[in-house]
Amino acid sequence: MNPIYSWILGIQCVAMNVQTFDEATDLVNALFRINGNCGYVLKPKSLLEGQNPNQLIHEKVRMRLKVTVICGQYLPNPKLDNDIIDPYVVIQMFGLPSDMKLFKTQAINNNGFNPVWNETFTFELKCPELAILRMTVIDYDMTSRDDFVGEFSVPVTSIRQGYSLIRLRIGPERQEDDAASILVKITYEEYANSSATKL
Repeated sequence: MNPIYSWILGIQCVAMNVQTFDEATDLVNALFRINGNCGYVLKPKSLLEGQNPNQLIHEKVRMRLKVTVICGQYLPNPKLDNDIIDPYVVIQMFGLPSDMKLFKTQAINNNGFNPVWNETFTFELKCPELAILRMTVIDYDMTSRDDFVGEFSVPVTSIRQGYSLIRLRIGPERQEDDAASILVKITYEEYANSSATKL
């Protein structure tokens, strides 16, 4: 179950199967990274003030976020065979339905050591305080299903502008790896021309 829809409605206790390491669990982990995994996370100000989340859909764009995926380093082969991976990055925004978007970089053939993408993607957000940015590295396979390599998610309100070396959570148990990473550049502009609460 995707917890985002419950969070948008102000429900903070969402039942999750934390024994499975999947997209939903990654989103929960991202939310609780705000306070260093120390427990309760306060609702966004707009929800505390009683604003109807359905009305936020009709708001004007409050933030334009640009993500440039520059390169990767030491991306492991998830199959543990001698094949060299063909990585690509999926950049996904979770939040209000109007804010949700998904982009993919091109797959880089036979290069898990230092693939270079240099691709920029833009997200226009109406409610950045409810948005979570998720980046997933995938191994492209022409003849079979693509394989998961690593992931990282972060709430938009926790993002700092500039260059970031993002350490990926890899493997079936999503353990943080000291080497597997992607280099990104993130910039954003905030706009105050809406009735929603400013960040």
